[in-house]
Formats: sequence, C-alpha cells, structure tokens
Amino acid sequence: MDFIIGIIAFVVMLSVIVILHELGHFLVARHFGVYCKEFSIGMGPCLYQKKGKETDFSIRAIPFGGYVMMAGEEDGSQSDEDSWLKDIPNERRLNGIAKWKQVCVMIAGIVMNVLLAWIIYMGVALAQGYVVEDAKPIVYVVQENSVAQKAGLEKDDHIIKVESKDGKSIKPKTQYEILEFIQYHHDTLTLTVKRNDTTFKTTLKPSYDKEMEGYTIGYKAIAYAKKIPWYQSLWVGCQNTWESATMIFQSLNMIIHGQGLENLSGPVGILNVTSKSVQYGLDTYFSFFAMISLNIGIFNALPIPALDGGRILILLIEKIIGRKVSTKVVENIIMASFVLLMLLFLYATYNDIVRLF
Repeated sequence: MDFIIGIIAFVVMLSVIVILHELGHFLVARHFGVYCKEFSIGMGPCLYQKKGKETDFSIRAIPFGGYVMMAGEEDGSQSDEDSWLKDIPNERRLNGIAKWKQVCVMIAGIVMNVLLAWIIYMGVALAQGYVVEDAKPIVYVVQENSVAQKAGLEKDDHIIKVESKDGKSIKPKTQYEILEFIQYHHDTLTLTVKRNDTTFKTTLKPSYDKEMEGYTIGYKAIAYAKKIPWYQSLWVGCQNTWESATMIFQSLNMIIHGQGLENLSGPVGILNVTSKSVQYGLDTYFSFFAMISLNIGIFNALPIPALDGGRILILLIEKIIGRKVSTKVVENIIMASFVLLMLLFLYATYNDIVRLF
C-alpha cells in the first residue's frame, strides 16, 4: 500500500511541476501573440480534448507531465509543410517575435518552478507555525558500532573542521554542511574536534546507509523548533528557496568538476525518496516537492541546447553575431544534446538501481 501511495505521490508531484512549467511558457507566449496549437496535460494518446479560442486543451493517457505546442519552435518537431502551420503568420510564431520576447517565453517555465517552490516552502512554514533551526555540528548521540564510535567521538563533541584526502575542507556551521560534504568526499576524512577545552583530530571513513540512501558518520545532532508568526512564513519561504538553490548550484559545481557523479539520481531514486517522504508526513513530502521543483527549474536553466537555458544561449549568440543560426544547425545541436541528456538519464537510473541492492 505504501508503494502505491508513493507512486501516486510521485506522479502527482512531477505532473504538477511539469504542467506548471509548461503553463508558464504558454501564458507568456500567448501574451506575446504566439499561436499555441495545443496545451496538453499528460502524454500519449488523447483521451479528451476541448477546443479553446484557438488552442486545443487535451488530457492524454499517460498521467505524467505535459507540453505546449507553439508555432515556430525550432526543435525539429515542426516543418513548414505541416498543414496547421501554413496559415500562421511569422509574427505569430515563436521564432518570429523579438528575441527578448522569446527569452521571456523560455524563462517563464523556469520562473514558474521557482515560484512553486517558494509557495510550497511558505505554505509548509505557515501550516507548521514554526521553523526548525539548523542543527549545530555537535554530537548528540553516537550510534553503537558506528564509524563515529570507532573514531572516538562522544556526546557534546563539537566538530569544527572536516578535511578530505583530496585537500578539500569545510568549517561547518551546521550539521547539514557536514552531511552534504561527506556525500561528495566519502574516503578517509580528518575531523578536528573540540571537547571541553581541548582540541584534537581523528580520522574515519563514512559508511553508506541504504535506508538513508547516502553516506553517514554514525552520530546524530539535534535541531530545535522555533515558533513564528504567520507573516514570517513569507520570509521563511524565501530563505528556504535560496538555501535550496544554493545547495543545488554547489552540487552542480561538484558534478562539473567530476565529483559526486555516483550520487546522481534519476526517476527510480526520486520515486524511492518520494515514497519515504510520504511516510514521514505531508510536511516532509511537500518540502521534497519544493526541492524537486527547484531542481527542475534550475536544471532547465543550464546552457544545454535541449533545455530552456540552451535555447536562450542560442538567442544570445544570434544577437551577438547579428544573424540567425541555421535552423538545421540548431535542430542538430538540440538532438545531440538530447542524446547526451538521455545518456546522463540512463547513468543516473543505473545509480538508482545499484543503490537499491
């Protein structure tokens, strides 16, 4: 039963995120007069369709994601020979409007994802009526037979520095910073620890926890809840969105430098975490919902041609060189980047499956 609920929660989450992303494109495109042939909820065979003023609104068989079909998209999906496209004037095609307007259309989907994350974070804080302050990097409980216990850590030890074999180090202000660091640096670590009035160093090697789906040292820190007035939830939403975005960019930076590739997750991993988040409660589920929305928004902003950020990059290149890049060249670049994204997708899925066993 938990598995079924997890699947439903996963489908609902990704569908809402993708539909709102596409809705952002649709609303801004319509604002600038771009002809939108179809706005679809779901993929695959059409189950229901209603004709709007000029757009077909569809519900399709596969309840996963959605799309908006705009005239003049240079992604290889359209041809001037398409009957529906022949009567559409150039000024009503995406590639026929001003470049700054095209950029606005591309950015709109990303903005919707970020806005959704902020609304969810704000809503969670409002519903709870409190915020959980970040746990300090202070040992509260040492788990039996853990690497922390073997390294000699004790209750109330304050970890003031963590160093990896490759020379990377942090001086953590929160326990989360340590957890994040060890996901990317899980060989032997050197910890600088303050105990009462003395400071010492100890070494340990993080162990992988299948239940947590991540590396751990084997001790727990403690966080405290703080009540907040309802209006402060607006600011909490901003803070959580900013902190999550910062974490995502840090992770991307690690991956670009070849670190933490084994931590990449695809749909299988996201499904697994979604199922667990539902079991922990709606607050946890919606917080994860916000994080995934922000991830998708930021990922779409990357300068990869198959993504919104890549399309924006091409528009900027055209503006700089003063002429239009060949449609065929754009289509080929988009197709090549799509293949690379699929390979990354398969690699992430492989990681997910390995972590399950």
